[in-house]
Amino acid sequence: MTKWMRKPSGHLWHNPDFMKLWAAQSLSAVGTRFTREGLPMIAALTLDASATDLGFLVALSTLPGVILSPFVGSWIDRTRRRRVLIMADLVRAAVLASLPAMAWFNAITIGQIMVVATVVALFSMVFQTADNAYLPTVVEREQLLEGNAKLATTDAVAEIAGPALAGVFIQILTAPFAILFDALSYLWSAVLLGTIKRPEPPLVSGDRAPDLRRETAEGLRFVFGHPVLRPLTLCIATLTFFLCFFSPLYVLYAVRDLGIQPGLLGFIVALGGISALIGARYAEKAGARFSQRGLLMSMMIGYGLVACLIPLAQGPLWLKVALLCIPQLLGDGLYVVFYTNAVALRQKVTPDAMRGREAGTLHLLTGGLGLVAALVAGTAADQVGIKPVLWAAGLGVIASSLWLLQMPKERAV
Repeated sequence: MTKWMRKPSGHLWHNPDFMKLWAAQSLSAVGTRFTREGLPMIAALTLDASATDLGFLVALSTLPGVILSPFVGSWIDRTRRRRVLIMADLVRAAVLASLPAMAWFNAITIGQIMVVATVVALFSMVFQTADNAYLPTVVEREQLLEGNAKLATTDAVAEIAGPALAGVFIQILTAPFAILFDALSYLWSAVLLGTIKRPEPPLVSGDRAPDLRRETAEGLRFVFGHPVLRPLTLCIATLTFFLCFFSPLYVLYAVRDLGIQPGLLGFIVALGGISALIGARYAEKAGARFSQRGLLMSMMIGYGLVACLIPLAQGPLWLKVALLCIPQLLGDGLYVVFYTNAVALRQKVTPDAMRGREAGTLHLLTGGLGLVAALVAGTAADQVGIKPVLWAAGLGVIASSLWLLQMPKERAV
């Protein structure tokens, strides 16, 4: 074990400010699944939206965040991050509450759905960028891995329980009124965040007047000039590009090409949440035991290899199901170990004054490439078939790990 590796601290249970931040995100993570499942259902079932409408809905919810994320990061570096988190929660609660309000008067339109989706996605990006920069304020530097592991655990549990709860609430209350739960969860998050007492570091100061364009450029230069952040950012961006090949094609491939019933497919997908929960449980231990570059590369390669089992699925039903279950049972856990350690590493090597811009730069790349990938995947699948595109995605995930070869083998972080 090299000198910069540390054992998990386990002291965050006694950190009241972190516990408030964790609690704020826990219920909100479940509530987010209500909106994720509910908005398309309102559009498709209540408003009889077309496939073009749904595609436009996805594009609208992605583009603003991609365009504005670098500037948002610069702004976050010049303001109190806890205030940004609270503001983002309150805005999302307000726009989501408009849906049940309009549903009461039977006045929901597809235009309102698109506005709600766009605003929620934009301020979710704002929240995520500020949250990444704010976590090092409430935990010590050596506890960042533990903190991110606990947050990953919450997200994994939400992915297991959230869709099921959302389905029940939507069936009982209808989608617009079920989304009210998400609005209330954001209010709960804002209240808890407001009770955190630990002061934030001093704001960015200097002789120059604020200039978001200049500061955004400084953030880009910082990320791409850093020996750890440059390869790590390019790795995550490339990984996101290839993973987004699966998003529009996986369900279509399983149901149409493999003949798997939706109920059985739902069970297969749920295994991924269980795997993610296990990965979150061991992410901190793995990060403390192994070198960062070796751990990140091995998780990426393993993730890509099991993803390649998906286009291999063929033969009798039991074999098809087994070849889809293995990536869910192993892949999601490997990804969580990778991403949890990657986030902690980014936070450790980024100065506090640059954390907003670092996160904004990453969101710019991942969001932009993700949008392009989703469009490319659908077009390519129509031309050459779904399986070749899924093969390209799995091999691309493995190839994404090559960026990490540029990282220093050992680094005191």
